[in-house]
Amino acid sequence: MSSAMWKSELASVCRRHRDLVAIYEAPEGTLALLLRQTLVPLSEERGRWFNDTRRTARAVVASLRAAGVTEDVTVLQWRPLPDVAQVLTGWPCCYLSDPRRCAQLADIVGARLADGEPAAPAPLGRGENGLRAAALAIPPTIFDWYRDMAPCFLAVEPPVRRRLILRTHHWIVERVLMPIARGERPVAADLRPTGRLTWRLVRVIPPGELNLWRTWIRLTIGDLQRALAWPAGRRTEAWVRWLFDIPYSIPVTPRRPAHAAPSSADRHE
Repeated sequence: MSSAMWKSELASVCRRHRDLVAIYEAPEGTLALLLRQTLVPLSEERGRWFNDTRRTARAVVASLRAAGVTEDVTVLQWRPLPDVAQVLTGWPCCYLSDPRRCAQLADIVGARLADGEPAAPAPLGRGENGLRAAALAIPPTIFDWYRDMAPCFLAVEPPVRRRLILRTHHWIVERVLMPIARGERPVAADLRPTGRLTWRLVRVIPPGELNLWRTWIRLTIGDLQRALAWPAGRRTEAWVRWLFDIPYSIPVTPRRPAHAAPSSADRHE
């Protein structure tokens, strides 16, 4: 079933159900319902929560079946949080009735998954400790290069893309360069589809615009994964500049930018 069919034939059916926030569609056709109810009920509320979600899900599915929908349907409230995260960040949204509530539920998923990961290094802040950590992690020549490039980064339009770039740069310092400076490995697990960086970027995007930026996020994370796969002996200052260039060089387009080939880093040397 195409998204066009959703817009033209099923939107009115979905709007009958006030507790239906969104519907996502997998490439093979499975549908995922995001309901208004919380994704993480308290233990003492779980019985009522299950009855409410079951009643809403049954009503929505009955309406969809009556409208001719035959695809399998799952309810995100009943799925493990990593599965929910994969749907919210990887499946196209074919119906959205409440962008604000959808963003709230997505934030809950991201926060819970982040809390379940190992403790992160101290973040790069504006205080003395953050600046000292950054100074240890970034060579002076990279500091100078970044200072010279800052006007370009801060002039990026639209503002959402600028925030995405700067948030990715913060992650590079905090989760790649600072661990390397301590003799540790970069936190590559953050680059999973449900990892910390994905959720940091998703939270920057205004409600209703995720589909516009989904490709940008996927390409950025893919290029960072390839960069972190390089052996330690090739992680030169040119490699560090390449890390910062990755989000800046990716346009808002489904096309893959030519810069992404690893050999581009060699050209800086």
